[in-house]
Order: sequence, then C-alpha cells, then structure tokens
Amino acid sequence: MDHATEGANSVYERHRAEILRLIPSWYSPVLHYAIPITMVVSLLIASAALLQHLRAIELLAIPITLFIGFGFEWRVHKWVLHHRTPGLKTLYVRHELQHHVVFTNESMELRSWRELWLILMPAYAVVLVFLFDLPITLLLIKFISWNVGLLFLATGMLFFLAYETLHASFHCPRDSWIGRNRIIAWLRKFHQRHHDPKLMKKWNFNVIVPLFDVFYGTLWSPEREAAKERKSQAAALGAQQKA
Repeated sequence: MDHATEGANSVYERHRAEILRLIPSWYSPVLHYAIPITMVVSLLIASAALLQHLRAIELLAIPITLFIGFGFEWRVHKWVLHHRTPGLKTLYVRHELQHHVVFTNESMELRSWRELWLILMPAYAVVLVFLFDLPITLLLIKFISWNVGLLFLATGMLFFLAYETLHASFHCPRDSWIGRNRIIAWLRKFHQRHHDPKLMKKWNFNVIVPLFDVFYGTLWSPEREAAKERKSQAAALGAQQKA
C-alpha cells in the first residue's frame, strides 16, 4: 500500500469513527427495526381483515401503488436526501453527510449492527409515511372504493418496509447468508455504484428496483460508460474524416 492510499484510508477511518460516535448509547438496532415491522405488519393484517367483497379489478391498486412508490422513492432520494431542502435538512445530513461517508462504494459493509442507525430511516419515519398515505387513502375510499383505499395503504406501507429491508441487506457483510443471496447481490451492485462519491449526486437513485433510473436515464453502469465512450470516439473520428 502506497503512502497516498494509506493516508486516504486513515482519513476515512477518522471520519467514520467521528460519525459513529454520534450513535446514542441507548440505541437498539433490534428495536429500531422492530418498530416499522410491527406497525406495517399490523396494518397489513388489519387491512386484509377489513376488505369487503374484493373484486379482481380492485387488485390493480397494488401494482399501481408500487409503480408510484418507485417514482416517489427516486424523487425523494434525488431531491431530498442529496440536496438541502428547507425543513428537511436533517434527512440530507443523515444521508449524504453521514451515511455516504461511512458507507462508500469501497466499504459498503456494516461492521456492527449498531450501524443500522445510519442505514435505516429514523424510527418515526414509518409514522410519517402513514400520515402521508392516510389522506390519499381516505380520498380513494371516498371516490373509488373502500377496498382500493385499503389496498393502497397496505401496499404503500409494505413498500416502505421493503425499502428499509433491502437497503439494510445491501450493507450486510457479503459473506453473511443475506449477502450471499444471488438476488441481493445482483441488486446490491446498482446501489454500490450509487455510493461512489463521484456518482451519488446523479446516478442510481432507486434502491429496491432501478425502474425509474431506467425511465429517467440515471442508471449508471460500466457498460453504459463504455458505450458512451465508443460513441464519443466514433463521433470524433467522423468529424476528423469530414475535415
């Protein structure tokens, strides 16, 4: 290891340690994850029990809600978590200035379960998501149907839990049973590229599935860059030949 690399690693470890000292002594990763699980599962059970004479067409609320969720995730990640937004500065600091400093594309794995404090949303976020979804749920119940409203609420809350779970799994040690899962490994590579400091502001904002990254053209990959370079070289060669 050369001196420059050793120095960079030393700076990284110092910054990492400084941020980890911010984790409260009373913090419990088990409780942190148990809160959204308990609330979401309870809502799922309650929603299923309250469905009335469900019609097949009402089930379309599930894929439509998921589609909206992927778009919402992309927008929040790009415009809130990576930009200073009035009233939401805490989310920016927690994500870009802490999460992305501790977990880089070269050091993605958490070293202690207490580091989930820097990966999972604050525990109260599940309540905020519920409060955000509730007015929409009531409007859907009023103007479409009771079942559509319940399916929207249940799917929206399940989407939040899936986001939290998958995001945490991408930062689990690669040699753990979670990290070795083929699906997790395949999805992790998209998120790992986002953790490159040079890419995080512009690329790979979807965490669950890169649906809207494909849609908006923000899905970065080595193949994309190679194709871009070939196109650039071809254009330059064409310009030279014309000259």
